[in-house]
Amino acid sequence: MTFEYIDIEDPVFKATCRERNEEDYVLVRCNDYANVPINLPNWTPDPVCLSRRFEQIGQTIKDMEVRPDDVWIVTYPKSGTTWTQELIWLVCNGLDFQQAKDVPLDARFPFIEQVYLHRHDPSAEAFQSIDLLFHSLSGLRDLPEPFNPLRDALAMSSPRFIKTHLPPAFLPNALWTVRPKLVYVRRNPKSVAVSYYHHSVSLHCYRGSLDQFVRSMMNELVYYSPYHKHLIEYSELRYPNMLSLCFEDMKRDLPGAIRQVCRFFDKSYTEEQLAALAHHLDFGQMRQNTAVNRRQWVEYNLQQTNRPDRVNDNDMQFIRRGETDGWKRELSGELIEALDRWTLDRVPKDSKYAALFQ
Repeated sequence: MTFEYIDIEDPVFKATCRERNEEDYVLVRCNDYANVPINLPNWTPDPVCLSRRFEQIGQTIKDMEVRPDDVWIVTYPKSGTTWTQELIWLVCNGLDFQQAKDVPLDARFPFIEQVYLHRHDPSAEAFQSIDLLFHSLSGLRDLPEPFNPLRDALAMSSPRFIKTHLPPAFLPNALWTVRPKLVYVRRNPKSVAVSYYHHSVSLHCYRGSLDQFVRSMMNELVYYSPYHKHLIEYSELRYPNMLSLCFEDMKRDLPGAIRQVCRFFDKSYTEEQLAALAHHLDFGQMRQNTAVNRRQWVEYNLQQTNRPDRVNDNDMQFIRRGETDGWKRELSGELIEALDRWTLDRVPKDSKYAALFQ
């Protein structure tokens, strides 16, 4: 059996998952990982917190065809994924800004574990009525017909651009032999926690508090956790065609990150073109770009959850602030201390992995 599905037995989770809208959460263990080229002695991947809906597509992803000219991006959620997707797609497509504005990013760069589940109900009709084709939530939610990003990714003409948050053991077995280009992006855990909370409230109808969400993350009970293992496993891949990026480094030196991506994809542009790309990728511009900001879905979701007054709330936007230290304003001293202690428990100061979490 490739995947095992394990009920979450944590007593706090069991007592409160319904009120927080987390009833579909499950731990998933992958038993097919022998071909993953990872430099961790006696490595056995931990179970990962996912949705029960993953059962519909997990094996399809493991067995999917991988093409040499594919481009894959992998991140733990809220680590700068959308920002880097737009950067990669433009670098690889001749800086075609017009197409990048006309075609939703999710159509250009599908999120493969986004689950399609056939159903016919009012919410499905509402989705279709506002033309939200390819606009994804978390990759683990029900989507009405005809939304099926995995199907569309499998059928895309080459070169394909593919997004996932899955850890290495869950990726297609063919990836490790075909070896297309893969980009991994990491981000500081405190920034991830705050951004992931706001994302979950606005797009996943999460009903808990920031404190509850952060503590769930520290208990490895939010989608795609465990967080530290995610970053460590990708840092230890012996994969010759991978570029590793850091969100904080990209914020400090976006032109430098753009040049790094150009070198990785063997692309060359003039200084004027690079400046235009940096302007396009400015977070103020990204928030206004309807092809990437999922504005329609946010508005729809807030209407459906009786929060229309928050449509213009910055914390309710898919692309929020893109800051490196916004967590300092939002996390209490107690939560900051708890998050730091959590990282030290998982990754001691003298560990070679400590720099991944700064």
